[in-house]
Amino acid sequence: MNRVMLSLAVLLITTCQTLAGNEGRPNIVWISCEDISTHLGSYGDRNATTPNLDRFATEAIRYTQAFTCHGVCAPSRTGIITGMDPVSLGANHMRSKARLPAHIKLFPTYLRNAGYYCTNNSKTDYNLEWDEKTVWDESSAKAHWKNRLRPDQPFFAVFNLTMTHESKLWPEGWKDVIKGQPVSKLHRPENMVIPPIYPDTPEVRAAFARLLDVIMVMDQEAGRLLRELDDAGLSDNTVVMFWSDHGNGFPRAKRWLYDSGTHVPLMVRVPEKYRASTNKVPGSVDDRLICLTDLGPTVLQLAGVPVPAHMHGTPFLGKNSERQREYVYAARDRIDERFDLVRAVRDRRYRYVRTLMPWRPALQHKSYAERSVVRQEMRRLLSEGALKPELAVYFQTPRPFEELYDLETDPFELMNLAEDDQYAEHLVRLRTECDRWQIERRDLHLIPETILVDEEKESGSRWAIMNGANGEARCRLLLDIAKQAGRSLKADMDVVVPAMKSPDPAVRWWAVSALSSQQSTDQWTSLLKNAAGDDSAAVRIAAARGLGLAGEKDLAASVLLRELHNSSSFTRHAAILEVDESKSTLIKTERGLIQELADTDTEYINRVASHALMQK
Repeated sequence: MNRVMLSLAVLLITTCQTLAGNEGRPNIVWISCEDISTHLGSYGDRNATTPNLDRFATEAIRYTQAFTCHGVCAPSRTGIITGMDPVSLGANHMRSKARLPAHIKLFPTYLRNAGYYCTNNSKTDYNLEWDEKTVWDESSAKAHWKNRLRPDQPFFAVFNLTMTHESKLWPEGWKDVIKGQPVSKLHRPENMVIPPIYPDTPEVRAAFARLLDVIMVMDQEAGRLLRELDDAGLSDNTVVMFWSDHGNGFPRAKRWLYDSGTHVPLMVRVPEKYRASTNKVPGSVDDRLICLTDLGPTVLQLAGVPVPAHMHGTPFLGKNSERQREYVYAARDRIDERFDLVRAVRDRRYRYVRTLMPWRPALQHKSYAERSVVRQEMRRLLSEGALKPELAVYFQTPRPFEELYDLETDPFELMNLAEDDQYAEHLVRLRTECDRWQIERRDLHLIPETILVDEEKESGSRWAIMNGANGEARCRLLLDIAKQAGRSLKADMDVVVPAMKSPDPAVRWWAVSALSSQQSTDQWTSLLKNAAGDDSAAVRIAAARGLGLAGEKDLAASVLLRELHNSSSFTRHAAILEVDESKSTLIKTERGLIQELADTDTEYINRVASHALMQK
């Protein structure tokens, strides 16, 4: 039986279940928060003021090695709500709206079909096209388990606490959150311990103090939600899970794939009647590797609902949940208006990072994120030549194609061991695992977004694009040529040049991108000129980058000017991004057009156009 048929069978089974089977099944509550990393007292932060969650930790199982699939909210929550790695759905681009094939449902649907009352209060933020009516009984700021029609109906209730979001670390956002808090409770900047991944300045210390302030307020709200269960006499019938979606709202944490961006707190309180013999007792610690894509399958198993075969996550609680993950995975693609493509694999000690667009700096200009005080401090110090070298690399290009870190000796991942022969065995092992994972998941973001959205229209869903008969072969080919681009100047031209004639525009895009990073020769420039006339707009824009670097700035500008008038917003986005990144001559010669894009086009296009106009 193939995956589609098996998943449909699971859906049929759960649909046929009736409320008569609800007796004895646990209620399940999620308390999620945003952007906190592991800044809790129970996780070792001595400055944190989190008495409610610290008390909860003594009643729960505390997972010390839980990770998210991405360092930013929408992709992370997409992985959680589907139980799948978002790259397999083409849903890892921030604020994208990928279509789902018919056999893949958001997991609360299976709970509702099995008789559960499902509520979400109130953040969704999924990178998907989805129907709220089929997923939640209610999703709003008023959604609550108390609103169920029958008191004996089991419930799955999600409470998303948003007061810790990065925007609340900005001075103006912080003031709203801490209203009514005694000044004596607020955290003092001079007491902050600043990790070595940040400059230690008064502004950075103040930002960390604000982070702990909003976490304190979040802890108070979490305590209130826990007391509601106690007051209703439901604590002995309710499994409660607390987790955060990714790292804190500072650079090198939120939006990044290191531990600082993906390591999160996870605590689960399981009433005695629902504990399987393999589950640990309250107050215990579980150091298994967990990915938050495991949350949905775990909820289904606790509720007695079969876990669909298409899910990548697997249960870590309940019967037969002893399995040990060997690896956790993470992926970074377009975040807001800027593109990137990074993959990471982590085992219990080492993290491997693969960057496939090294021509872009790790810390790109993103209009929303630039409001971060820490980010502003880093840019200030960089401009003054005072930023520490290990931090200045975030702004430099090209980035290393591969990174390897020993988390035991280097917990902040500052010493790249990828070229250290002593670690070659670990590098090869994790590199091979990254290959295997990307191919097994059919990594759809190996296809440029401009091409991906067109193929989605033809296939019906992004998932379907590479899950047909030739999907694995195409994914392997794309990954092979993408790695050539990632190697930058070390690309193998014997592989790259033939790929420029591929019938697959995504392959041609990667080949042109790889060629554009080479030292200019007449032969390479001639090939790029040919690519500037390619049938695919994505390939033409990639060729413009290479032509600009080869000194053919007028030709590059003419290619980009044409695409700035393209009817596709995805193509215009790619074109204005290249104008901005290359400091194209169009910024001077077509200032009126770029101003029009900044004033009237879609949000991401106008952000990039506005930044281009600020270029000197």
